[in-house]
This record gives sequence, C-alpha cells and structure tokens, in this order.
Amino acid sequence: MKPAPRWPLHPAPSEGEALSSWLNRVALCYHMEVSELLEHDLGHGQVDDLDTAPPLALLAMLSQRSGIELDRLRCMSFAGWVPWLLDSLDDQIPDALETYAFQLSVLLPKLRRKTRSITSWRAWLPSQSIYRACPLCLNDPGNQAILLAWKLPLMLSCPQHGCWLESYWGVPGRFIGWQNADADPRTASDAIVAMDWRTWQALTTGYVELPRRRVHAGLWFRLLRTLLDELNTPLSTCGTCAGYLRHVWEGCGHSLRAGQSLWRPYETLDPAVRLQMLEAAATAINLIESRAISPPGEHAKLFWSEPQTGFTNGLPATERKPEPVNHWQEAIKAINEAIADARHNPETARSLFALASYGRSDPESLEQLRATFAKEQIPLEFLSQNIPEWPFACLRLNDGLSDKF
Repeated sequence: MKPAPRWPLHPAPSEGEALSSWLNRVALCYHMEVSELLEHDLGHGQVDDLDTAPPLALLAMLSQRSGIELDRLRCMSFAGWVPWLLDSLDDQIPDALETYAFQLSVLLPKLRRKTRSITSWRAWLPSQSIYRACPLCLNDPGNQAILLAWKLPLMLSCPQHGCWLESYWGVPGRFIGWQNADADPRTASDAIVAMDWRTWQALTTGYVELPRRRVHAGLWFRLLRTLLDELNTPLSTCGTCAGYLRHVWEGCGHSLRAGQSLWRPYETLDPAVRLQMLEAAATAINLIESRAISPPGEHAKLFWSEPQTGFTNGLPATERKPEPVNHWQEAIKAINEAIADARHNPETARSLFALASYGRSDPESLEQLRATFAKEQIPLEFLSQNIPEWPFACLRLNDGLSDKF
C-alpha cells in the first residue's frame, strides 16, 4: 500500500493551536470545508470533536500528509495533555474532583474545604463550547489561529498582545463577527497578564517560573483550579479565613463569589461567571505576591518572593538554611514523569519496562506487568524490541501515592 501523498499546501501549525483550527486553515487552502477535507481527502467522515480525542488513525494520516510529527499533532488536542492538564478524558472516575482540586490549598487551609462528590466531571473541559479569541490575532489575515487554550475557561488574555479575549461567532478565515464589534481591544490588567503568561508558559514549556521556584505544569494547573474552587467557597464554611475571600473579591470589583449562592463545579458555571472567577484568581495571586494578604493555605508561599539577605561589610549577615529535600517524593515525581513520557516515547517505555520487570522471570508476572502498562496507556508495541537490563531492583511505590507497578 502506497503512503498517502504529501499535501502541496499546508500552513504550519501555530504554537498552541487547536487541531480543528489548523485543519480549517488547511481546508481553506483548497477551498474546502473541514468536513470535506476529512471525508474526501482523509477518509474519516465526520469527527465529533477534533480537539478532544481525535482518532489515532486520523493523526497518522495527517502526519503523512503534512510531515508534522505525530506527537505534535496529538498535543493539538486535549488528549495530548493527559495527565498534565487533566488527569483523564474519562468523566466517570470516582473522586476525580477531590483528587484534582482538593489536594492543594492557597487561600484556605485544607480543613476548611468541604468534601464534594460529583459525577461526570473532567478538569477544565466546559459543559458548552467556548468561542473566545484575541481580536488582534484574528483580525490579522496572516495569523488567524485559534489556540487550544482559548477553548477552555483557562485564560482571560492573549499571551502575545496582552488584550482581553473576546467572544466571536463564525469561522476564522471564512466569516467572523465579534460580540463587541465597535469596541477597541481591551488591555488586560497586569495581574491578569501575569497569571495568563504563567498558564501559557505551562502549556508551551511544561513548567512555570514562580517567585519561590520552578514548578511542573501539572502542579500549576491544579494550583489554579484549586484557587478557583476556594474563591467559590461559601463564607459560612470558611470561619476566620472568610476575610481573605472578601478581600480578594473586593479587590477585583465583583460581587462575592461572582454572585453565586449555590456551589457548582467551575466548569459548569455560566461563562460570564467563570470570567469573573478567573479575574478574582488573578487578583488573589497578585495580592499574595505583594504581601497584601498572607493566607494560611499551604501552597500560598509559592507566590512569595525569596527573603532578602542582609549584608554587612560585603558578607551575608544571615545564612538561610536550604529546605530539606524529600527524596521519596522526588522519586515518585520522576517515575510519574517517565510514565507520561513512555506513552509517546518507545525508548522510555522500554527502559521503564526493564526497570519494572527486574527480578521477574515467570510469564504470568510479566503478563500482569504488560497489562499494567496497557492500563497506563503505554502502547505495548513499544515493548516489542529488546529490553535493556538494569543493574538495580525495581522501585515499588506505596498505595495512596502512585502504585503503578
């Protein structure tokens, strides 16, 4: 069977662009609709949601047609951001919200958090589609890409222009209208730009530079989602910490809890309410960094600057002791990152399998291990080549942390 011919015309994807946006721009080159491109040129008919979990066969065909790496194409959908942006695309996982948003704390101590048990929940994925974009980007004929992040209630401003994202209708490049057609682009506040830049850094580099230290992108997304839930906490459950929430909401100029009386997950809130929640989160981070408030949450200190060291005659007056390193947590983090990489990297998958299978020789044990790898979405074909030997025993993680193997 001959490989699919390369497209003569195909614009390169912009950084962070959604797969549906890029395919729309490709289709425009041939005066086609995306549905026509999918069905007649790619043989895939109508795909319900290209930006959530596009079929692997479609991505492979797109890679052949364009020469773009399969991993990059996959990262143009939400499936490519598991488990960093969200833990899973499965919306029926028990305690998913608790696991994602209730393990950290910023404005409130953990003991003030009410347990929430809900079904059909996935982090950040809204209940209805979002159509918001940067007016400066889309009004530029040479730069009409829709970013994947704009399809989530995750950012308020454009990382390139620093202006508010605005609601639109239509399809970029074909027809587009703005909700506030006569208004000039609105400049976002410094607090919003700073928060959104960190989110963009997480999406494009895999880490975020916070005042205290660099953190993994996965921690940033969970930290932000935690903060949003704290800002929607009823004051009656906050005790003496209620003042921190009042201070934040007064600081951003919106009603307490954006006018909400009943708690609902952030992803299901009215779009206008979510915008106010995000603005409040940016305000909270700014207030913490400026030390206008010092909330009791365990992770609020990540937003504090390092203490200044005094000097006397050119020598440090005080010497700051380094924070103790939790080597067990570092090991867990390294293994979890290796599992995430192994889903796309055959070399990492083989090395990880060699580590996990050390000391196992019976077929039943090895088959159980392969089943574990398959459950972790690591392709078993990655393990078909020779497995290198490791001169040390396999690490085992305790229950309650990351019992993968």
